[in-house]
Amino acid sequence: MKSRPTFFIVALLTAMSLSYCKGPANLSYRNISGFYKPDRQLAGLSYALFNLNDSITNLYVRIPMEGLRYLPDSGAGKSRFRLNYQLFDGYEKGVLIDSASIEGVDSLKGKTIYIDSVPIHALAGNDYVLSIELLDLNAGINYGAFLSLYRKQAYNVHDFLLLDASGLPLMRNFLNKNEKVRIRSNRLSDSLQFKFFPEKYLPASPPFGFPDNMAEQVADSVFGIEFRDGVTSFIAMPGEGRYLLYGGGSPVMVVHRFYDGFPDIGSIIQMRESLRYISTDAEYGEMSLLPPRAAIDEFWIKLTGHSERALAQIRRYYGRVEEANRFFSLSREGWKSDRGMIYIVYGPPNLVYRNAATEQWTYGEAGNPLSLRFLFNLESLPDNQAEYFLIRSETYRTPWHMSVSNWRR
Repeated sequence: MKSRPTFFIVALLTAMSLSYCKGPANLSYRNISGFYKPDRQLAGLSYALFNLNDSITNLYVRIPMEGLRYLPDSGAGKSRFRLNYQLFDGYEKGVLIDSASIEGVDSLKGKTIYIDSVPIHALAGNDYVLSIELLDLNAGINYGAFLSLYRKQAYNVHDFLLLDASGLPLMRNFLNKNEKVRIRSNRLSDSLQFKFFPEKYLPASPPFGFPDNMAEQVADSVFGIEFRDGVTSFIAMPGEGRYLLYGGGSPVMVVHRFYDGFPDIGSIIQMRESLRYISTDAEYGEMSLLPPRAAIDEFWIKLTGHSERALAQIRRYYGRVEEANRFFSLSREGWKSDRGMIYIVYGPPNLVYRNAATEQWTYGEAGNPLSLRFLFNLESLPDNQAEYFLIRSETYRTPWHMSVSNWRR
């Protein structure tokens, strides 16, 4: 799907004149639960960051125009939208570094996407947090996101950018089967190495169990890449696993090859594997002895007792698996992460607060002692990635079994 020309009006505003900033400057006080609610998402809306030089970072935005509301105007439909961003020096301090508001009107026919870049003033030597909001002005709906912008280390993930076959930013950290990409660098010439790790992560353990083993893994293979005029030739990732790009002696970028079809459910085997959270050990063992399709059908019909109810539960459960893949895929498939596990079983949280080191989820009302809370720590992995890990506790055993039982009624 190709981008098309759009009539775009740009107005850069100072921090004092921004009217859209309704939340507190301290980002850790903002409830971002809407980030994880499917009905608050614009399918296909995505962003990418690239450090162009020592003072400018490009924010790339991909807007699926078919997701916006078009209203009649002189016989032709028009959409109206506004992109706002604020750059802060961190979650807690709330010092505004840069901001802008960009408005656009689209009156062309046909369903396609709009891709553009916005320059952000961010000096090297510090890391930042970018608060973004896209407003569909006709529909009165806004879509928010927080992005971490890394500029502290000499080599980091935002010094590189994945490009698709047409040369546009890919705006995701995973590749599909047989997909070829190029990598852009802010250095004109360079020689770096990719290390391939074929190991796959297991699904997360229950919230009262033992945490993940984060032991360092051994690379299966290594291959070099060359940057000429700031870009590589086309690269393909042939096997499923993780591809770590090394620069300056440490990993600076990760590219995943998850299962085919990701982030959607890619196969019957994936459907069976993702039942791990609501099946018993005995049930899961029995399913592994049956053909995948028969195992899945038998599991759901036995659980629900009715084929129509089974179909409703299947749609609900696997819908959450796919949403977890879209929301939480960092170092692994999103549904296998701790946040993905909690999301699948409990659904979208009512309250979410994030700071530089943690993310707290609440199911229920703020201040209510009966509300269920989960705290996730952002921890560094041996391969220089980061992942949110749940602080596990025995107190979760009863509410976990109650929630799983609701799926099994």
